[in-house]
Amino acid sequence: MLIAGGAALLAGFPPAGTAVPASSGTSVSKETLMERIGKVEKTEAEWKKILTPEEFYILREKGTERAFSGEYNDHKESGVYRCAGCGLPLFAAEDKFDSGSGWPSYIRPIAPSHVREETDNSLLMRRTEVLCARCGGHQGHVFADGPPPTGLRYCINSASLNFVKTETAVFAGGCFWCMQPPYDKLEGVITTTVGYTGGNTENPDYESVTSGNTGHVEAVRIRFDPEKVSFKTLMAEFWRNINPTMREGQFADIGPQYRPVIFVQNEAQKAEALASREALNKSGRFDRPAAVDIEPAAAFYPAEDYHQSYYQKNPMRYEMYKRGSGRAGYLKRVWGDEGGP
Repeated sequence: MLIAGGAALLAGFPPAGTAVPASSGTSVSKETLMERIGKVEKTEAEWKKILTPEEFYILREKGTERAFSGEYNDHKESGVYRCAGCGLPLFAAEDKFDSGSGWPSYIRPIAPSHVREETDNSLLMRRTEVLCARCGGHQGHVFADGPPPTGLRYCINSASLNFVKTETAVFAGGCFWCMQPPYDKLEGVITTTVGYTGGNTENPDYESVTSGNTGHVEAVRIRFDPEKVSFKTLMAEFWRNINPTMREGQFADIGPQYRPVIFVQNEAQKAEALASREALNKSGRFDRPAAVDIEPAAAFYPAEDYHQSYYQKNPMRYEMYKRGSGRAGYLKRVWGDEGGP
């Protein structure tokens, strides 16, 4: 992550606006990330016991349901689509679009490491098969004829998926590398995604956002099951991972793209955010009131893949940044063992 606004650069870190690929520093392979997801292996007989005949045909025998026959082809609820075989989150409702193909279509998976792609030479043509990274269940195929910004169409069988209704929370707390780990550890959080929001530029990238001219901030989007974790709990985690008295950035990262913001999805979240901020101000923990804005949710643009789960892909570099930026030490002093992931 960058150290902007004239602050000293951390040793070995690039200047503002420089993209850092996932392979720089000490990195972790995609295979290792998949190991962290876990692996589900069953015999054919075991799969037949837990899957319906149609699910078994598609997931384990690489079948295809008839076009326009699937439950999720015209499905429009907000939530997450999980693998019907093992429950791994694969696709998000906001990435779904009407391709007119007769099968549910998505512009991207919920996380690159959650799917596996393999060459499929069946039916006398060359295609790219999409499988669940955890259990290897066949999902469908991906084609390079989708809409922007990815240009991809993940054409997926409804029967290979199970839908889970979720709610969304979006928090900006400075460097988004540091805002993903605290939420990944919470039970009830289904997925987290880092990205850009709050500005007026469509489809921004890392370099444009770090210029400070797009109006966007670095943020984390959290999809969660409200029956397992509350927005109030997510808010409490937010306070324990930032310096709420800093308005123009966080720790060593100074600039409008690093300002702390709570982006509320509805009036209920707004009321909870206001109450939470007031309670923090009354707690006496800080000598100044919280300078964190509460704003209506805006379009959220996922960041580049190398930023997603950066703490897992580049653990040593991440820890160096977290300590060098001053975040780790501050959270320890203010919150003790409660602060940080």
